[in-house]
Amino acid sequence: MPIADVEIDEAVAQREPSWLGRKRIVVYSAVFLLCQLLVLAIWAVRWMLHDTGAAPMGVDFRVFWSASYLSLHDSPLAAFDLSRIGDVEDSLFPDHYAPWVYPPTFQLLIYPLALLPYALSYASFCAVGIACLLWAFPPTGRRGSLPWIAVVAFPGIWVATAHGQNSLLTAALAAGALGLLERRPWLAGVCAGMLMFKPQLAVLFPLLFFCARHFRALAAMAVTATLFIVVSTLIFGIPLWIKSFEAASWFNTTIVNDAASGVMRATPSIFATLRRLGASVPVAYAIHAAIAIPVVLATLRLWTRSAPFEVKAAAAVIATLLIQPYLLYYDLAWLLLPIVYLCDDRTTRNAWTRLDGTILCLAWCLPLASVLPTYFPEILQPGVLVLPALFIVTIATNCRKASHPS
Repeated sequence: MPIADVEIDEAVAQREPSWLGRKRIVVYSAVFLLCQLLVLAIWAVRWMLHDTGAAPMGVDFRVFWSASYLSLHDSPLAAFDLSRIGDVEDSLFPDHYAPWVYPPTFQLLIYPLALLPYALSYASFCAVGIACLLWAFPPTGRRGSLPWIAVVAFPGIWVATAHGQNSLLTAALAAGALGLLERRPWLAGVCAGMLMFKPQLAVLFPLLFFCARHFRALAAMAVTATLFIVVSTLIFGIPLWIKSFEAASWFNTTIVNDAASGVMRATPSIFATLRRLGASVPVAYAIHAAIAIPVVLATLRLWTRSAPFEVKAAAAVIATLLIQPYLLYYDLAWLLLPIVYLCDDRTTRNAWTRLDGTILCLAWCLPLASVLPTYFPEILQPGVLVLPALFIVTIATNCRKASHPS
């Protein structure tokens, strides 16, 4: 073994908590994965047997399938009709309802879902999402990097799967936008542009590309996003865009004004937590902005400098999550990106402390822990503390590396 590798292994062993060694991570992850799969399997069996005590699987996917069904059998505009989509959803899961508030770009992607029966469509949608996300994270094989089993066992994957949400697809696109940036900037830009079906998650990418002088990626993102919008407009028409803006505005107003709603309890954002604690809407937005703006500025500054790419990519993802006033816990599937990037970065130089490892472990568990407030209203979202702590760890890691270069 090369001397450098021996030194890195010894330094890592000295700094990481005794309960967080690589072998133990493999064991913990394997047990965690087995438990999650067992719970999902039992849940699926109860659901297929029509157990009235079992919540429906893919409770969010039913909205996607119902919108597709109406788009295919009625009209795309019918998906925004509360009574029509409510009837379709009720035929799938009685007493479970959610409105369709997505833009035409996403309606274009989910358009063919209802060509398959619901259960098969749900399984296919989840399988594609998992495959795309795991494909975006090939194991590096480097010492100190995150074991592959820990990637597969990441709770964010299985929380999103249980809900049938699109966060696995958005996380895969973000991973492509960042992972391909230095090797294939045009393709990285395409991935970033495809995020236009959930545009709030793409807002930082143009700024990051510009600050880092990745102009080919920026151009590719602009072209892809424009084509995505144009194609969806040509297929569905301008009235669908108008309707989607109206629906989004109505939904945002409804959620913002109801601080005690289940959606607020499921939102690990600073804004939502302040609203739950009794802050007014203007005060909650002001405090949220007071934290989000420095986070964005720190991230952009990092991207203008010659910091390790893994650190820059981790900061970009965490900042994207932190600045969202409305972010549900299944979107924390994105946390797999900074966790993998920071673990890969750790292999190059000794820049971690015991506290860093502990916070990273908490971030790994966060998607599952963030489900608890939806069942226990007295619990606040842990992400309000964990996400800023993870961002500070990322910035501090870069500062330590700058002060003590290898």
